[in-house]
Amino acid sequence: MILLIFTLGPLFLTNLVSADFGYDGDDGPSHWGDSHKACLGKQQSPIDIEAKDVTMASYPPLEFSNLQNPHKANLTNNGHTVMIKSVDTELPTISGGPINDTYTFQQLHFHWGQNDRIGSEDLINNHSFSMELHAVFWKKSYETADEAMKHSDGLTVLGYLYQTTDDSNPIFDSIVSRISEIETAGSTITIDDSSVLNKLVAPDIVSAQNYYTYKGSLTTPPCLEIVQWIDFIDPLPISHDQLAAFRNIQSSDGKNVTHNFRPVQPLNGRVIYRNNINEITETPKPTSGSMTTTTLVTTAPTTAAITAPTTAAVTAPTTAPTTAAVTAPTTTVGGKLTKMSTLTITSTRAPTIESINHMDNNGSQHSGQERIWIASPFAVIFGIIFLLPYQ
Repeated sequence: MILLIFTLGPLFLTNLVSADFGYDGDDGPSHWGDSHKACLGKQQSPIDIEAKDVTMASYPPLEFSNLQNPHKANLTNNGHTVMIKSVDTELPTISGGPINDTYTFQQLHFHWGQNDRIGSEDLINNHSFSMELHAVFWKKSYETADEAMKHSDGLTVLGYLYQTTDDSNPIFDSIVSRISEIETAGSTITIDDSSVLNKLVAPDIVSAQNYYTYKGSLTTPPCLEIVQWIDFIDPLPISHDQLAAFRNIQSSDGKNVTHNFRPVQPLNGRVIYRNNINEITETPKPTSGSMTTTTLVTTAPTTAAITAPTTAAVTAPTTAPTTAAVTAPTTTVGGKLTKMSTLTITSTRAPTIESINHMDNNGSQHSGQERIWIASPFAVIFGIIFLLPYQ
């Protein structure tokens, strides 16, 4: 028996799921901790991301490698989800962003709900999306996926949110057309589309930098807390009919997998960061206490072509007023283009464009002088007219 456990253990880890769980009844998420103690941990996933509570941070650009090359990939029903896995030796990798090393692609899979209103695992502002795709990467320096699973920074998972629409998403054509062939648990086929990984994993350059990130866990047993999560904010489309096809796969007991998402878990004081796509800096250090600090770097980015129009150093605590130095290159006063000096602003929140403009229009030192110079020519003209009859 011991030999069997050591033989099958790595197999379970490679697929990132254990066979003895489900999403209903005695096998449901509320009972996962009975057999898998890690599922009761303090850094569990998924979570509800409240946008008002996140901390802004600036990361290097996320970089994808070897995704555009053709990849032979298998489509599998593992009894819990639809999974896509490359069978090539030259696997895609990801680096940059909040991760400090290169991570190698392992597999991607999907989570959905009983209907199109729910299905994603992570929520944003308590809103559930229709589906969520997870692309799993393991840390390359650990040499194997099994070894990476033993370390707290072993995995990075990219989360893509999908919302149903009336129009089909052509990216899913090669998947949905073959799902009927893997309805039975344990079925595997080869996908005809060799570019499917590139289409699913590599979003456009703007969306690829617009994300939330936090430390968490696998969302299925064994629930290991070894994941740096990167959740892309912009939802992607999938049609109602395309999503419905996923609910036709069967679990090991022959029942349709109509839903396979874990409920959100307590945050337990974890900090959620949102990448500031306008600035590039080093990986930030978490703040302590109730202070939330946002720092926009004043140097020009060196690794991305995205720049901010103005330079501002803003520190915004939640409990005390802050002082911010804001420099605007030009402003318009009395119809003339005038240079604006540096303003020191004390406020309980970061200054807005409207507040800067308001202070410029009401506090410019040159406005009185300009009115005098504008009035002077008219005084001369009236004086000449007044003196003409006496000559």
